[in-house]
Amino acid sequence: MTSLITSITVQKKNRNRFNIFINEQYAFSLNRQQAEGLKQSDHLSRNKIEKLKQADEQDTAYSRAMFYLKFRPRSRMEIKQYLKGKKFSPVAVASALSRLEANGYINDLDFARLWIENRLRFRPKGSYALKGELREKGINEQIINDVLMDFDETESAWAAVAPRADRLRKLEKNEFKKKLYNFLNRRGFGYSICKEICDQAWENR
Repeated sequence: MTSLITSITVQKKNRNRFNIFINEQYAFSLNRQQAEGLKQSDHLSRNKIEKLKQADEQDTAYSRAMFYLKFRPRSRMEIKQYLKGKKFSPVAVASALSRLEANGYINDLDFARLWIENRLRFRPKGSYALKGELREKGINEQIINDVLMDFDETESAWAAVAPRADRLRKLEKNEFKKKLYNFLNRRGFGYSICKEICDQAWENR
């Protein structure tokens, strides 16, 4: 059994979407790409209608993901969670992720490298904290280990502590070191790095 398209109209609020009417009644909407292949008086089977709807959902999921990526780079898991939160089907989510990866818009290795570079530039942290942040973004352990292989934790600790040490230089030694140690510890630096940087900061104040 087929259904007869009796009208195709452009939506008023979105000129890139078209309403499809079957037997004089609104049936569903499609994006421009999917609708361009249809015309009034076409007969559609139930299977054809489902394929059109699925293709439209996949295109919409991809477009939403691209919009989400406008604000900052995202990990694969971030985009997956975003699309699931928008109630896209598993098939549409998987299709969008595959297209994004194929087109180079998501790459967890590149994302992890950029994350660490930005942290070092704007908010330096220790490797322990960075590992935790990357895990939260869904980055796998192999990638995390790879991007942190050449990470200079001492350099990062100095970058983090330099502005604060200057503000604390008038404090007594114990208070000076305590405040710097606690600050570095909260940033995810280990004991040995914290102690080394605190000692040197006191000598260089």
